[in-house]
Amino acid sequence: MRIFYVCRRVPFPPDRGDKIAAFNTIRHLAARHEVHVFCLGDGAQDVANISGLQSHVNSIIAAPVTEVTIKLRAVNALATGSPLSVAALNERRLHRAIQQKFTELRPDLVIVYSCNMAQFAKHLPGVPRIMHFGDLDSMKWQLYAEQSAPPSRWIYSIEGRRLLAYERQIAHDFSHALIHTEAEKRDFERLIPGVPVSVVSNGVDLDYFRPAGAIKQPGSLIFTGVMDYRPNIDAVTWFCDEVLPIVQAEIPESNFTICGSRPTRAVRRLARRRGITVTGWVPDARPYLDRAAVFVAPLRMARGVQNKLLEALAMGLPCVASTAASRGTLVAEDDGVLVSDDPRTFASHVVDLLRDSGRRVELARRARAAAEANYRWEDQLSRLDQVVATLVSRPLRRTASASAN
Repeated sequence: MRIFYVCRRVPFPPDRGDKIAAFNTIRHLAARHEVHVFCLGDGAQDVANISGLQSHVNSIIAAPVTEVTIKLRAVNALATGSPLSVAALNERRLHRAIQQKFTELRPDLVIVYSCNMAQFAKHLPGVPRIMHFGDLDSMKWQLYAEQSAPPSRWIYSIEGRRLLAYERQIAHDFSHALIHTEAEKRDFERLIPGVPVSVVSNGVDLDYFRPAGAIKQPGSLIFTGVMDYRPNIDAVTWFCDEVLPIVQAEIPESNFTICGSRPTRAVRRLARRRGITVTGWVPDARPYLDRAAVFVAPLRMARGVQNKLLEALAMGLPCVASTAASRGTLVAEDDGVLVSDDPRTFASHVVDLLRDSGRRVELARRARAAAEANYRWEDQLSRLDQVVATLVSRPLRRTASASAN
């Protein structure tokens, strides 16, 4: 089968949420099918990552876009009524490349990851199209609005409303929708009823992410993630302001490592405080995870599956997480994850784990077992195989857009 796969960034290396999901899906599909990838790129540096993907796919075309271009398009969209995050990525070069290849190759299936990329496959006629939403981004923007002051609150609220209308339109235009979690599926069915939707969750590379037996650093806590992403910035700031001082009052030698690329100025400033390290980009986060005693995921704005939490579980790290961060996992509380949104209770969980090595070791064992039981990529992507097999074996569902073509 010939498959076109459309995504936001060059899906290599798999070092952030969207790239992890896209790369593993592409690698899985390419083992059995002919796969052609089309994507944007975060500038020339991201486009240079194409070489790492070429051995997995039949072809890949990337159109780089700059942050300046993205911001200008988003500002202009305020006056047009379009979702800002969709208009920001409306790159003509990628439209032309996909249309040309579509005419030339006529794929059997099109898969799009992330709703703001649906615009590049919306008008491809006569072919089943899967929209992999992952999460409903409109709800993320509404969360941002609730956590922001004007004028940002107004802009985020506008984007949430516009994007929900767009998600509804896209969901009905495409043949099938995919979502990451059962909770997200319930939201989807409530907000966008009458659309075929399936859950295909993220997984974790259990061979790559596994404990190597490093000596644990006393009192060490860690958070990983791209550090110019607003939910991650909010998470570490809240933890450093509200939780870490309580932990350090109990365990003075406790320390916190923020490990991730592109830390903003606000994140870098946290390193001025006692016991806080901001690494910036590192070639491999596993040694940092392996040396840490406890992983913290204090996200207050989070939806879907948190890859950082899955990776920590696979590394055999006991985790303390917010409700928002843990909601997307299939891991029961006390099977490697302790949950709280209250700063003092969160701190109490951390302190208990740092002081009780026996419990820490037991939760570490349960964490790895939970990852193995619930998050093997092959198990998650077998659900995608079922959706694909069903779609390509039945007549194409006609949509309003298809009828208009």
